[in-house]
Amino acid sequence: MQRDIEVKLLRTLMAVVEENGFARAAQTLHVTQPTVSQQIQRLESIIQAPLFQRAKRPLRLTPAGREVVAHARRVILLNNEVLSKLSTLHSQKSFSMGCSVHFADGLRSMLSQLAVERPHLRCAMATGLSAVLADQLARGELEAALLLGTETPRCETLGRLRLAWFGEVPLVPGDRFPVALVSERSALSIRIVDTLAERNVPWRSVPWCSDPVSVRASVQAGLAYTALPAQTHHNHPALRPAPPGVLGPAPEPLPVYLAFSSSAPEPVVDAARAVARATLKGLPLSPP
Repeated sequence: MQRDIEVKLLRTLMAVVEENGFARAAQTLHVTQPTVSQQIQRLESIIQAPLFQRAKRPLRLTPAGREVVAHARRVILLNNEVLSKLSTLHSQKSFSMGCSVHFADGLRSMLSQLAVERPHLRCAMATGLSAVLADQLARGELEAALLLGTETPRCETLGRLRLAWFGEVPLVPGDRFPVALVSERSALSIRIVDTLAERNVPWRSVPWCSDPVSVRASVQAGLAYTALPAQTHHNHPALRPAPPGVLGPAPEPLPVYLAFSSSAPEPVVDAARAVARATLKGLPLSPP
């Protein structure tokens, strides 16, 4: 038969030990001395052994009593820690989080999953370029952010996002390859430019696009090439992978970071990790 020890009984035991007596323990616990005696007797009945050598003065623990006391402190501390974390979690009703525009496709499923797993928690989500979101984190305007290729002082590496070339553009012999880029501050755009430069690929930039939607539109219209997360065409069938060898091998994968503001509390960190996992689900991530 399973026997369980109530934390309340362990608290009473510790009070008797620390106050060196039943009467003073009763004063500390704000109960009567008979109540303390009853709780100690109840604890002894559970462990089936005496806790104190009652015939001796001053009060001394039995071997069983010393063993219980050794574990009681840890049990009480763990009990307090669990209650404290739950209290903090329930008091944290909402948090603000940024998400790189390159992960925006995963937001719908993430928000649905968050509503099921943590119905008490509200996530105020903002999308944007990773560099801009990192600036907002530094200013304390966001508590967490899922970033592509942009590292911050307080962040965790979740993996490396594999990339692929997309596009199919009719070219006049000798013409440079048209390439669509999001912004000069985008880590993905920087990786694309560096890759083309390293391979001496002749290219020209089409007018800067404001977000991945306009980049995809340029590529789908046959006006430009670009690099995007591999398998992006699974969610956007109109995107065509570039013919093999046109621009050379795909750019090297980019690191994905989960970043936090300097003041983000542990419940926010925990919730942000759940959000990140749901958002990145299905993306071609390699281990860090």
